[in-house]
Amino acid sequence: MLLRNGPLSRVQLKDHSGLSGAAITTVVAELIEDGLVEEQAIGASTGGRPPMLLAVNYSARTAVGFKLMERGLDAVLTDLSGEVRAHIRRDLPDTSPDTVVRTASSMTTELLQQCDVPADRLAGVGMGLSGVIDVGAGICVHSAYLRWRNVPIAMLLEQAIGVPVTIDNDVNAFAAAERLFGHGRHALHLAVVSVGRGIGSGLVANGRVYRGAHGGAGELGHTVTERRGRQCDCGKRGCLEAYASEPALVSRAQELAPELELTTIEALLNHAGDARIAALLDDAGERVGTALANLVNLFNPELIVIGGEGVRLGDVYFGSLRRALREHAFDGLAENLPVLLEPWGDDAWARGAASLAISRTFDLEVN
Repeated sequence: MLLRNGPLSRVQLKDHSGLSGAAITTVVAELIEDGLVEEQAIGASTGGRPPMLLAVNYSARTAVGFKLMERGLDAVLTDLSGEVRAHIRRDLPDTSPDTVVRTASSMTTELLQQCDVPADRLAGVGMGLSGVIDVGAGICVHSAYLRWRNVPIAMLLEQAIGVPVTIDNDVNAFAAAERLFGHGRHALHLAVVSVGRGIGSGLVANGRVYRGAHGGAGELGHTVTERRGRQCDCGKRGCLEAYASEPALVSRAQELAPELELTTIEALLNHAGDARIAALLDDAGERVGTALANLVNLFNPELIVIGGEGVRLGDVYFGSLRRALREHAFDGLAENLPVLLEPWGDDAWARGAASLAISRTFDLEVN
């Protein structure tokens, strides 16, 4: 309650929670003793003695978040508000579980030493990675990028680091960060979409991340945008990701304009004024917008937040996306639907992963 609505007085906590005054007194005393809650300010008097307001002490604990990629590991150390205090990155010689665990453990130690944080102040670790994740069991069921199947990575990390570890799909980790600290803090029904190396979505329903029966909910990039279309990295044809992700845009641009030598997304964007490239960005944005319209028709979110490296793709891409979303969404569902772009920093994915551990601290995780 203090996280969502604080600072609050003890009387306000009693009224909001339905607990007795004695229970509130006991719980608050325990939390203050543990350092998680602090008396912060004097509230306005309603005729009697002014109440003392209570707030979360966000500096009481820290969390470490990892974003695991094909060739590297990003890590951040945050406080309980998600504010990044340190950020490091390490290249990986391979993505074997042993290598990942060993590297993550040494990076955790380095982050704690860098910020002069005692090990007993580390509340937990979160890791976001691409793939289908069984969050409750802490298992990566399948990750095409990492070539993992049924890897109990949470247990391995817990054994090495010695604190609770929560793993999830990286877009769900992004959704957790938005739900705790971002645009979706007060939204019960939220869709978070990542655009970049791939395209994915994280869904928050009734205030909780929705993962589906086997952890595979939100694979927006593998919905079909064209039957028997371009080959996707997943092995199937016609996936949205094969047309509108950053690697797909580079590949399609090379086919359209081979003389421009567009081998990177930066080179492509430098030629966004070329009619062929502008048409390509428009087409890709329209495809994503149409997919989002389908998501809106099925899920009816109150807010869509778009993040990832792809936020740099510009007005042509996102203008087309917004038009297609409004055009194809069912009557009224997208009329006043906010679609927000989240500025994306180098540490954003890892910060999202740290939010998994922070959610666990506040008992907000879903297993």
